[in-house]
Amino acid sequence: MVIREDMTVMQVRPNYSIVYQFKPQVKFDKQITETKDDFVKHIKDLTQTWKDGDYFIRCSQGTFCYMTLNGRRVKLLKKSKVTGKEYLCWDYFAQPPAKIATKRVTAKKKVVKKVAKKKVAKR
Repeated sequence: MVIREDMTVMQVRPNYSIVYQFKPQVKFDKQITETKDDFVKHIKDLTQTWKDGDYFIRCSQGTFCYMTLNGRRVKLLKKSKVTGKEYLCWDYFAQPPAKIATKRVTAKKKVVKKVAKKKVAKR
């Protein structure tokens, strides 16, 4: 299991990636990875002082997540641009309940046209 294991933070540069020197190791609890919103909130708190750019977190099984930081915005990518594989963090997020589409039943109104009486001008 990847949760509660030390993971390496990698900073993406134009031609290579390096271990992020200011926070090289992170560890996530199961509670943080239950939903995407909780995870992104934790990442925002964790990355307040980081430079803008692309980062990914590596674990023993591969890339756990890939994110783009832009100010206080965190964009979490779902699939790899190169391989097309889904990142491991998406396996841990709880699936939201499926929305069931319900058909609205509307009462049909009977349309009655009123015929206006023509006014006849008197001479």
